[in-house]
Amino acid sequence: MNKQKDFLYLQLADKIETMIMNGTYAIGDKLPSVRSLHREQGISISTALQVYLHLERKGWIAAREKSGYFVQYARHLFPALPPQTLPAKTPTRVNISDRVTIVRHTAQRKGMTSLIGAAPHPSILPGAKLSKAFRQAAQEDKTAYIPYGDLAGYEPLRRHIARLSLNWGGAVSPDDIVITNGAIEAATICLRAVARSGDTIAIESPTFFGLLQAIENLGMKALEIPTDPVSGINLNILEDNFRKKKVAACLLITNYNNPLGSCMPDTAKKQLARLLEQYEVPLIEDDVYGDLHFRPERPKTVKTYDRADMVIYCSSFSKSVAPGLRIGWIINQRYRERLMHLKFMSSAGTGMVPQLLLVKFLDQQRMDLHLKQLRQTLHIQQLQISKAVQQYFPAGTLLTRPEGGISLWVVLPPPADTWELHRQALSHHIAFTPGALFSSQQQYNNCLRLSGADPFSEELSWAIQTLGKLIHKQLK
Repeated sequence: MNKQKDFLYLQLADKIETMIMNGTYAIGDKLPSVRSLHREQGISISTALQVYLHLERKGWIAAREKSGYFVQYARHLFPALPPQTLPAKTPTRVNISDRVTIVRHTAQRKGMTSLIGAAPHPSILPGAKLSKAFRQAAQEDKTAYIPYGDLAGYEPLRRHIARLSLNWGGAVSPDDIVITNGAIEAATICLRAVARSGDTIAIESPTFFGLLQAIENLGMKALEIPTDPVSGINLNILEDNFRKKKVAACLLITNYNNPLGSCMPDTAKKQLARLLEQYEVPLIEDDVYGDLHFRPERPKTVKTYDRADMVIYCSSFSKSVAPGLRIGWIINQRYRERLMHLKFMSSAGTGMVPQLLLVKFLDQQRMDLHLKQLRQTLHIQQLQISKAVQQYFPAGTLLTRPEGGISLWVVLPPPADTWELHRQALSHHIAFTPGALFSSQQQYNNCLRLSGADPFSEELSWAIQTLGKLIHKQLK
């Protein structure tokens, strides 16, 4: 490349970068095509391509297959990452349900601006296609929903789920699958299958409060293991507890943990599978976010590397298709009879209508295309939230950078108190999730979870700006 051409592409790239920084181009905006840049700027096609490749390397934009280049913002400008967490080393009884109830009830008040969303906003889920599938199910399966269905779930749906397992490296049979009423029922049944009241369950720290509540309601103890916001749970410390026989089972979100967003690398997943086999400790693997990856390929699971069937895999369609259908599932052979018995005692089966609807949807829609669009949208929304946090929260704020899922974990400078911040935010009709809900040990009081589930708007921007002002006041 000659110096003149080099100067041209860098000069134009700098101009576009400036336009991104000053807001002329916002996150998610499509840039002019390479050919348009070639025509409008009077440069060659190769020089125009160099402009975008340079901006892509710097992290400002991203290419989408057959769609062009879109603004994504440079991640190196975001706040620093939080360090690995350091929870207490002893198991504790869980007692968070009262606080969870308070947060849930306040979030449901009229006029609230919510940063709590637990699933993608309905506007980015396939509502029209699901309505069509519902009509077809009503017309073609006129009486199929009337009798009790198979306790394990509708066989055509289990067949679809078995096929989808190829995406994470599985090769399961429909007979290995039990359909549940969402992932929480799945996790609860699995806990009852492998542990008793008083037993200790190893978990990530922090972790989803719904899983903590399941442990609480069953009278079990939680052992929080240090967790890195990028690579997940610390396997050395986990193995040490295996060796000392302190753990009855593990309950982990290995792909895009809620709330940290950590994703365990494949090498670590493989290592964990071997540890489970060696120490004969079962793992309940919650993979509800695995399909919501922002990388080119879906991450594997610990179940992918499970030779001894020590992993009880759980997931659902709540985060990818429709939370209101309440369809989840369990995959395991070793504990199948026990799981089936507990499923019967829990709910005696799963409703046929949502199962019939999902089968029609999966029969006629390409799930991969739907997920591709959903992932792109969620990625943009997460970047927009991250940029707002960088803009409005105080210096010293730490922020995770997940490569998937819908959660962002924010660590505020001490002595910030996010439970008090939650109380103050309610007076401004803003709801978020305080960090204390994600631990059994009453910690993470200077942390909060923000959701990237909803389309970014002026209202959400205002809410984050208002939170920033309240935090600044706390720190004065």
